[in-house]
Amino acid sequence: MALSGMRGLSVFISDVRNCHNKEQERLRVDKELGNIRTRFKNEKGLSPYEKKKYVWKMLYIYMLGYDVDFGHMETVSLISAPKYPEKQVGYIVTSCLLNENNDFLRMVINTVRNDIIGRNETFQCLALTMVGNIGGKEFSESLAPDVQKLLISSSCRPVVRKKAALCLLRLYRKNPDVVNIDGWADRMAQLLDERDLGVLTSVMSLFVSLVSNNSEAYWNCLPKCVRILERLARNQDIPQEYTYYGIPSPWLQVKTMRALQYFPTIEDPNARRALFEVLQRILMGTDVVKNVNKNNASHAVLFEALALVMHLDAEKEMMSQCVALLGKFIAVREPNIRYLGLENMTRMLLVTDVQDIIRRHQAQIITSLKDPDISIRRRALDLLYGMCDVTNAKEIVEELLQYLDTAEFAMREELSLKAAILAEKFAPQLLWYVDVILQLIDKAGDFVSDDIWYRVVQFVTNNEDLQSYAAAKAREYLDKPALHETMVKVSAYLLGEYGHLLARRPGCSPKELFAIINDKLPTVSTSTVAILLSTYAKILIHTQPPDVGLQQQILTIFKKYESYIDVEIQQRAVEYFELSRKGPALADVLAEMPKFPERESALLKKAEDAEIDTAEQSAIKLRSQQQTSSALVVADHSPANGSAPPANHLTLVKMPSQIVSDTQESGVIHEEVPNPPVEAPKENGTPVEVESRDTNITGINNEVKTEPPSTSHSTSPADLLADLLGPLAIEGPPAVEQNPTQGLNSNQSPVGDLALATLDDQSNSVQPIVNVEEKFHILCTKDSGVLYEDPHIQSGVPIMAVLFFSWVTKILQPLRQCGC
Repeated sequence: MALSGMRGLSVFISDVRNCHNKEQERLRVDKELGNIRTRFKNEKGLSPYEKKKYVWKMLYIYMLGYDVDFGHMETVSLISAPKYPEKQVGYIVTSCLLNENNDFLRMVINTVRNDIIGRNETFQCLALTMVGNIGGKEFSESLAPDVQKLLISSSCRPVVRKKAALCLLRLYRKNPDVVNIDGWADRMAQLLDERDLGVLTSVMSLFVSLVSNNSEAYWNCLPKCVRILERLARNQDIPQEYTYYGIPSPWLQVKTMRALQYFPTIEDPNARRALFEVLQRILMGTDVVKNVNKNNASHAVLFEALALVMHLDAEKEMMSQCVALLGKFIAVREPNIRYLGLENMTRMLLVTDVQDIIRRHQAQIITSLKDPDISIRRRALDLLYGMCDVTNAKEIVEELLQYLDTAEFAMREELSLKAAILAEKFAPQLLWYVDVILQLIDKAGDFVSDDIWYRVVQFVTNNEDLQSYAAAKAREYLDKPALHETMVKVSAYLLGEYGHLLARRPGCSPKELFAIINDKLPTVSTSTVAILLSTYAKILIHTQPPDVGLQQQILTIFKKYESYIDVEIQQRAVEYFELSRKGPALADVLAEMPKFPERESALLKKAEDAEIDTAEQSAIKLRSQQQTSSALVVADHSPANGSAPPANHLTLVKMPSQIVSDTQESGVIHEEVPNPPVEAPKENGTPVEVESRDTNITGINNEVKTEPPSTSHSTSPADLLADLLGPLAIEGPPAVEQNPTQGLNSNQSPVGDLALATLDDQSNSVQPIVNVEEKFHILCTKDSGVLYEDPHIQSGVPIMAVLFFSWVTKILQPLRQCGC
């Protein structure tokens, strides 16, 4: 570049390097920028030498990290210079300072095209290099045909054709229409016969991009790629300058094997056999050596070969050989090789035949979980998560819980989520699952999402045999001096629902449960206070015979929170206080939560959304298709007639894909029922299932619908319960199918949901004796008045809270009758 002759540039660089601090450097740079700006204003007085010098200075300042927002016109104008020194500076600095969206580039498109189609190879190389770096769509429309001619020209030197191939690659990425597939398939096959490895490497980069968009059009190129690999593997006609530490052109090998992975399969038996011979030679000839550079090159080829072996679905023997190699790599000291070994072993989980072989390395993988490098620990976690099944779930989950004590904060959320998912999918016993989730919440409270403890509450609610055990474990955790708020939430909820089952155990009387829970009240947030108030109300109704002292303590707390700043806390306190004075009404409103319908876990969906490694996602999906999972699913199957018997346990069921196939074989197809308009779960509430009903465990769009289509638009009893209790209630059961003469009337006005079925005879609808809609419109402009009245109740403003709880009193009996 002849920079040594530019004394002014050399002096400026020396001045900048001699600056003692950033401030001095900034002052020197600002001074020089001001000088350049002044000289550019009088461009007519600038000689070509001075213009080059100032443009070089601008580039150096830009490389130091300072903004250069002027002088672009002077830089671009150098491209049109007739002499090489000025043209070289123009192309180089333009490539660095400008991007494809800069308007100044439009001014030089014709100049660049003239250089490309000219006979000066040096100018051709400069132009192709710049377009290959910053060329955009406008360049592709104007220059693509000329670049293609250079690439296929037999009269051009290899150095020009190499740059033409890479330039065309850039233009194709910006505008795929510049390459005509019909005409380029045969041309690409001819280009792959190129003997010059430099040109061939550049052409292969272009070919990888072309075949990634349309592999079917380039089937005739597949045998050519296999022959290239054969040539490289046998080291035939490979110039010394393309041999890297004894490895023939490793970059070309990697690109060629990557291109082959875009083809679905290799049908030609001869090509397939030749390719597997090459892959076998690569697998056998790669080992760890002391030279780092050779290691990097050889392992780059090896790992691409492993990916190709998996893609081609090789024989089990070769797959086993691949796993054995990876097992060696995850045990070496070099962290880069260990990382790649773990990453590729995770991809090998796609192959079901070698999963048992991968599990033999479980101890070494667990050791990698304690590696100082966080990247290796992440890959080890991904691999353990992917290789887990019913045979090793207990051991892996226990290791993850132990690692949770020392894991850095950056990994704890992902670690907690994956441990919870594995415990749910592969739990040998429900008691073990409850123990794991409670340990998880206790150890990683801040990093445990609400979805995790919502899920364990659902399991406990649907399994009567589990309720007393879960309540006892919750009572044990409350004895700890330091307890995370999430554990306070789940413990308070479980003890509120099922604490009465422990009444005969020492330390578990209602008064003692209230005392230990109430100790946490001053230190918890608003969301937890809401749960604790509900727990107090439930303890109150389960205290038999009534304890006057306990009742007075609880009522005092309700009274205290009646003026709380948070509206929801205030509403709960007021309503619980009023209900507690009515006796039987409180028992009906705060009866045990109904069982949950069958639903799939939101945790699995959340994990798939959070995955970074696509290989792991693929492994999960494939495993879900090919093997039966023992994932815990909240089950509440409804028979075909619509009556739902009470579900008394959580069942271990097949994956959704298998259930769907069974359903299809039986000839029964259930339509999807849209979710009832239940109030959205709130942050400070108790467990609410947050996933949508179309969430699928494995990401496969197979779903089981156990509910018949609903023809009524009325609100179901479950909807009213959810609307009443809000965050207190977990999402209720699905709407029960109603007959026109039973339950809620399907042809109601917007406020007609007030007409509920009676407790004694559900078939006799209660009709209001006033026009509810008319009363509603009147109350829109008045402060008080009657809104609703029937033979049983009368309600209006400002006593709407009483109306809400009257609804629930009439709802509970139908809920119990339908098995919810």
